[in-house]
Amino acid sequence: MSSEQAGWAIDVSAVSKRYQFGTKGGWSIFGKPESLSSVAGHDALKDVSFKIARGEAVGVLGRNGAGKSTLLQILTGVLQPTEGRVCVSGRIGALLELGSGFNPELSGRENIFLSAAVLGMSLADVKGKLSEIESFAELGEFIHQPLKTYSSGMFVRLAFSVQVHLDPEILIIDEALSVGDMFFQQKCIARIRELIARGVTLLFVSHSVNAVKSICGRAILLERGGLVADGPADEVCEHYQNSMSSTSVADLHAALAARAAAGVRNGVIEARPVAREREVWCEGFAERLSSRSGGGEVQFTGFEVVSPARGAVAAIEQAGLVTLRIQFDTLQAIPEGSVLGLLVRDAHGIDIVAYNLNFYGRHLPALDPETRYVLEYAVELPLAKGRYSFHVGLKPAPDSPYFYDRCFTIGVLDIEANPLSWGEYGGRLLASPRSVELLKVVSPTQC
Repeated sequence: MSSEQAGWAIDVSAVSKRYQFGTKGGWSIFGKPESLSSVAGHDALKDVSFKIARGEAVGVLGRNGAGKSTLLQILTGVLQPTEGRVCVSGRIGALLELGSGFNPELSGRENIFLSAAVLGMSLADVKGKLSEIESFAELGEFIHQPLKTYSSGMFVRLAFSVQVHLDPEILIIDEALSVGDMFFQQKCIARIRELIARGVTLLFVSHSVNAVKSICGRAILLERGGLVADGPADEVCEHYQNSMSSTSVADLHAALAARAAAGVRNGVIEARPVAREREVWCEGFAERLSSRSGGGEVQFTGFEVVSPARGAVAAIEQAGLVTLRIQFDTLQAIPEGSVLGLLVRDAHGIDIVAYNLNFYGRHLPALDPETRYVLEYAVELPLAKGRYSFHVGLKPAPDSPYFYDRCFTIGVLDIEANPLSWGEYGGRLLASPRSVELLKVVSPTQC
């Protein structure tokens, strides 16, 4: 029985891709190739097998160089595998490398017709969809300009609009939505969900595990060209996050000790002892987390948003000055230099704003073992009306892949009004807090 008859949109069987190159040799002065003394190679993919059913949404995760782009290029016919078999059943719409499949000398509108012709669509069909494509892309008069005058964001707008409106049966996206403004990203994600609901098969490559979990029910993980995990998106995303934290913590602590011995104390935040009345209410904290990973030397235990007028809140009328209070417990001594980062995402899983001590040259002091700390950020939230989630992580150093603890969805906040436009907030991903204070929670007699 063929893959099509069996209901598979994509059937990948034992696929490998090897690139070979000579270690010596080249071209002689007479223009003839010299013999290679040896041949080396690189395995971009190694014996990869999986199947995707029609209408299934599957995320593809992996570090840079894991083989994700090579896999997608094989699925779309751009590359041929060295070994193995690939069966694809259905019309493919693909967003791979930025601007791929477009002619930079032609206008945006001319490229719409070109893309449709490549997909085998009739002129009448394209004309019937032209206004819808142009409206979704929101390029205005630029639709008549050559693509060589477009920015990367304009490329993405046109490419995405073309692919989702030309009736794909299989949609393949390779990090394309990481380019451009967050408002168009939200629009694209909403469109992707519509297509999935209509039965379109999706293969979605992203470094954002939240985006994968938000869109896909299943995910696969590639490492060094091999398939190492295939299953529910939540489980594979957690596997991926844990794999990113594989550096030895002993090595990291040694490096931090050497850094401290050299007298590097730029921007250290001192801990101020406070009474236990300053503890954060933390009932149900662990239960509301969407996922957690890290070494476990530190555990986040509480989070709250504090309004100057109303105290701890789950909703505020409009964005403004608030205090974000993050509570964590140390299970062992933590060397000086650790960095805490806080990320805010919208209801679609898009990163909106991040607060990170390292952004403005600050880090935590040495932390005592078996002690409770509260870090207070006084911030001006650059948020419009909507629901937002908070995510936090603590790592030994700014450039470390290791996390002591990393928690997703530590809290949710509703913004009920929208006094300012999105345009006034757009692009403010990295933000500096008004102030930061580290509190060491102790008994009253220790204050």
